Amino acid sequence: MKNNKLNFEDLVKDKQILQAIHNIGIKTPTEIQEKAIPLILEGKNIIAQSATGTGKTIAFLAGILPSITKQKRIQALIIVPTRELANQVYEETKKISKIKELQACVIFGGASVGNQARQLKQADIVIGTPGRIIDQFERKNLKLNNIKYLVLDEADRMCDMGFSEDISRIIEQLPKERQTLLFSATITNDVSNIERKYIPKAQRIVVQTYVDPKSLLQEYYLVKQNQKFALLLHLVKQHSKKAIVFCNTRSEVDVIYNNLKEHRIACFKLHGGLEQNKRSGTIERYHADIDGLLISTDVSARGIHIDNLEYIYNYDLPKDNTQYIHRIGRTARAGKKGKAISIITQKEEEDFLKMCEKFGFTVEEKTLPAIVPVTLKRTKEQKEALEKINRYKERKEHFSKNKKERRKENQRKLVIGELTEEDIRKKRIGFFKHKKKIRQKKYIKRGRR
Repeated sequence: MKNNKLNFEDLVKDKQILQAIHNIGIKTPTEIQEKAIPLILEGKNIIAQSATGTGKTIAFLAGILPSITKQKRIQALIIVPTRELANQVYEETKKISKIKELQACVIFGGASVGNQARQLKQADIVIGTPGRIIDQFERKNLKLNNIKYLVLDEADRMCDMGFSEDISRIIEQLPKERQTLLFSATITNDVSNIERKYIPKAQRIVVQTYVDPKSLLQEYYLVKQNQKFALLLHLVKQHSKKAIVFCNTRSEVDVIYNNLKEHRIACFKLHGGLEQNKRSGTIERYHADIDGLLISTDVSARGIHIDNLEYIYNYDLPKDNTQYIHRIGRTARAGKKGKAISIITQKEEEDFLKMCEKFGFTVEEKTLPAIVPVTLKRTKEQKEALEKINRYKERKEHFSKNKKERRKENQRKLVIGELTEEDIRKKRIGFFKHKKKIRQKKYIKRGRR
């Protein structure tokens, strides 16, 4: 990121908002704040491409709050993908808007609809997730006819989560005369479609930096599948600093969390399957714990701000390469040091190194330490879920090969006694023949033949 010569006095002319920004301890604007605030104050629509953690929330709040007055009518709508990010943006909004006595309200699923409806009657600014915004609008609790500002935060994440249609439904209910601010880590096709349909004459802003390679050390260990947990256990015991362990699925988060607890490792877990009050409580306790360890899905990879985070462990590599950047971008912020450690198998190594080369990352392979073998304990349901995932991965890998390679693999499977494609096909045909006979018997009994 470039050296900033500007300060907030040059960017924000509203003395109350300027004082509020100083009160929360922010002295120097980030690149996104330098670029976005002047354009917002000029009344421009913007499309800002910027990673999480670059100061986007302060950028749009400093731009829109000077023009919002206490009216008990909703003048700004901020749409975010997750409950955790909604809460975080709400807290930031409260800190800055209280100096003008503005009322902010946060709405998301898993919380009381009635309580939210009462707060909406007094609100000047609303922060919410797409589903609950539509729900409250359809209940006639949310009035959108006075909206002056629409903010779409983490737009690519919302589209990835399947909210594109919901966003369109919401935007179509808003006044045509409004200012729209879209922030996104990547500009995907879905994001471009939103821009084309709903954001005319938008000014583009690009903030390049994702990760500071000088501050973030990246390492990886090459292991067998049955060594992953033993290595993770060894590492978290060795480095008792604030950290996040990322897994790809909710069930895997539960498994790792339960097994770490079995080994007397204090930790927290977070994923979309938990009730909202548990998720909020977990985040609060984790923030308060100086050396806390959080086991999480990618719900923690974006939007949630965590101070003094030193270690990121990729227990599972993410399915999407850009998600890897969001994960490791949780640490090494504001000039502080951090470390990202990936635990990968032989099959994953080639793709992992290609991804690192693509993004220009320097990653070091570490020698596997002497670790005590540990067996992961799983419930019957967790074992079945894992088997399904593994079967899916095997089939995907098998059918991605050409016919010649598949034939070779089938021959190898015949030798070691595993099912081949032909066996699977025969079983499938046999199954449907069996079903057909059952149906025929039913028809005969009912006198239809």
